[in-house]
Amino acid sequence: MRQFFFLFALSLTSCFLQAQTGAYYLSHFTPPDDRIDFRSRFMLQDEQGELYFTNRQGILEFDGKNWSEVEVPGAVHAVAAKGTDVYVAGVAGGGKLNKKFEAHRAYISLLEGNFIGVGIAGDLVHFLAADQLIAFDPRTNQISWTIKDNSHGAFLELFTINNELYVRSSNSGLQKVQDQKLVPAPYALANVVFADSRNATLLGTGDNRVFVLQNNQLRELDLKDNSYLAKHILTTGAWVNDNLIALGTLKGGVIFVNTTTGETEQVMDYLNGLPDNEVYALLADGNEGVWVSHEYGFTRIAPQVPFRSFDHYPGLTGNLLCAQTFNGNVFVGTTLGLFELVKAIESTATPTETATSRGRRNTQPLPDTKLPTETSYVYKRITGIEGKVTQLAIVNNKLIAAGVSGLFEVEGLTSRLVVAGAVRTVFYSPSLQQLIVGTTQQIKTLQPVGTNWQETFLLDSIHEPISHAFEDRLENVWLCGKSHIYKVETIDKEITEIEPIPIHNPSQDETVGLAYGNEVYVAASGQFSLYDHKSAFVKFDSLPGPRKYFASGGYFWFHDGTRWRTVDSRVQSLKLEWLGMFPNLRYLAPDQAANNLWVITAANELYRFSGTVAGAATNYPLYLREIRGQEISLAEQIEVDEHEGSITFEFIQPAYLGLNLTQYRYQVKGLKAQWSAWSASNNEILFSYLPPGKYQLLVQSRDLLGNESKVEQLSFRVLPPYWQRWWFYALEFAVFSLLVMVSLRLGRANTRYRFVSQILSLLTIVMLVQFLQTAISSLIGIKTSPVIDFIIQVFVALAIFPVEIFARDAMMKYVEGKYRIRHIWDREK
Repeated sequence: MRQFFFLFALSLTSCFLQAQTGAYYLSHFTPPDDRIDFRSRFMLQDEQGELYFTNRQGILEFDGKNWSEVEVPGAVHAVAAKGTDVYVAGVAGGGKLNKKFEAHRAYISLLEGNFIGVGIAGDLVHFLAADQLIAFDPRTNQISWTIKDNSHGAFLELFTINNELYVRSSNSGLQKVQDQKLVPAPYALANVVFADSRNATLLGTGDNRVFVLQNNQLRELDLKDNSYLAKHILTTGAWVNDNLIALGTLKGGVIFVNTTTGETEQVMDYLNGLPDNEVYALLADGNEGVWVSHEYGFTRIAPQVPFRSFDHYPGLTGNLLCAQTFNGNVFVGTTLGLFELVKAIESTATPTETATSRGRRNTQPLPDTKLPTETSYVYKRITGIEGKVTQLAIVNNKLIAAGVSGLFEVEGLTSRLVVAGAVRTVFYSPSLQQLIVGTTQQIKTLQPVGTNWQETFLLDSIHEPISHAFEDRLENVWLCGKSHIYKVETIDKEITEIEPIPIHNPSQDETVGLAYGNEVYVAASGQFSLYDHKSAFVKFDSLPGPRKYFASGGYFWFHDGTRWRTVDSRVQSLKLEWLGMFPNLRYLAPDQAANNLWVITAANELYRFSGTVAGAATNYPLYLREIRGQEISLAEQIEVDEHEGSITFEFIQPAYLGLNLTQYRYQVKGLKAQWSAWSASNNEILFSYLPPGKYQLLVQSRDLLGNESKVEQLSFRVLPPYWQRWWFYALEFAVFSLLVMVSLRLGRANTRYRFVSQILSLLTIVMLVQFLQTAISSLIGIKTSPVIDFIIQVFVALAIFPVEIFARDAMMKYVEGKYRIRHIWDREK
């Protein structure tokens, strides 16, 4: 019977834990220029991953790092893409954007009129106006055909369903575009409000119903929370993956539904971090992220990111300091006390935001916002604990909370005081089987006796306060103070020796340490020190100096400038590379089962990181975004002038998890043989000067998880000044040859010009040599040091030396022969 009740309680705990799933990860985006109108009713992503948002001034482009605006003379209603070509429908007519890689991307008008939709089918681009549908052929820049039929009433919207075009009209509903005319649609759907195609087509109607069209079979989804859609009005939708859809509403944010079961997986609204419940438009990107356009900008919801937010539930106040899962319940310590996440007694009341004390959102009641199951949880304060709670630990299946008010044992929503006074650290020693409590004045040791704790006074001889404690594999307990590290040797649960070891800590930081294998490391004042097994700590250079480090939940974490690391094998199975999304963390600790990590960021956000959630591995291509510094056309061959100033090549791989998470490296063949270091800033490659010659620029990117892109290659050529180019020397050679011919003709008339003709002949030979050297050097295209360049020129000169001798002798013989004939002719005369 006891086993039955235990299993029953365990099952309830499991169900409750599954209910507390947390909210999907959110990222918020707005253009940096406040003058830009970012309210958008239409969004699009092209095949390279770049996003386009329509607005009343034109089109916004965003690649995860750079915002740019393409001005269009009038509001834009819709856009469509084929490859890298983007077509535009708006008040100013139908048009397209010029090539993506051209500087100052501009709008090109194609058709006049007021178009409300644009779609691409086959080779034709279709522009929809209220009174006509125009098929435009971009290959000829001519109108292919036009549909004008007043019997259908006004045209309202253009859809793409199963790669075919459909028009919704005011009188006839949904009509199919077939053979240059409109015919009734094969699907009995009167008021379609959105269509999104994946392997199947997702359709939504004005009566808040959702359908899936696959293999010409129309199936209505049995939504378990259909009443929520009916109350908040379905406006748009999109596929997230094959089993998950996102449905946008007019008043209730975004609801995520499992298409197999019809169950609601998540509701993302104002209470979960969405800035506004009114959804203007939805777009699912190539990495299973859902973009939401709303009054305050754009929000990306990322179900595939293995972080779930837990700071959005009502009732949590104060700055977050620690978190832990205990018997399936979530506990959070803040600067104002300890809170437990519990199921709300009444979930139909109007929610009110209560998180303003944590600097997150404004207090604002949200009328008419009854939500599905996710919002039926609230945080309740644990009574008896006042002030900061800095540490939570599970000892002998008891939850222990430590902070400025003392050490407490938590029992439900109440607590029992164990140690009075401010507590700095708590550590349970497996070797001593006792609790070590570091207060601001002394170190206490406690052992459990029944349901109580009994003080044992084992470490009363240490009078220095400690900030951290840990244990090595040899059953030695290490206590970290600011000036000493105390090594406590134990045998059979008894202390045999306490050895104080001085530590170099000029900044008087709080020291933390860890045991890894047979070694013991301590971090203090920005460096690691290693225990030398001879009563001293020495500087350890094999590990990078920790730029940021802390100890929490019995684990030691440090940031090496690129990512968060720990040497504890208990959490190595988790993909810790994901933690790179947050360069500034203040708390990391595993949950009770050590399957997840609790994460608190410097922005006062609480997440549960799960290693079981698989993130999407799809990466967008790396491509050249822009060349700055010179007016250059990005054609087949890129040529730049040597003396036209510096030049910058900017590459980009679109990524939307956060700024500076993608790293780049590059190599310049013909200039350097080595790759640069990985850096988030190496996507912009500046050359202040390059010698003339041919170069090949190789660029590669690496994402947050360490996946490397294929190498992108760009060939370009640096041209010397015009006076050093082969055609200039050829021109000089031709000019001097002409002068020689003129001088020869003058020499026939007068012998005084013989000397001038010889000088011009020699200059012509020199120009011929320079021309040949320049032509051969340009063909060889070797770029080395000036000394080696000089040696190459010498070899080139020696190689063409016979040509020089032959040309000189031939020209001199020709000149002398002409003068000899002239001299004989004059003498005979």
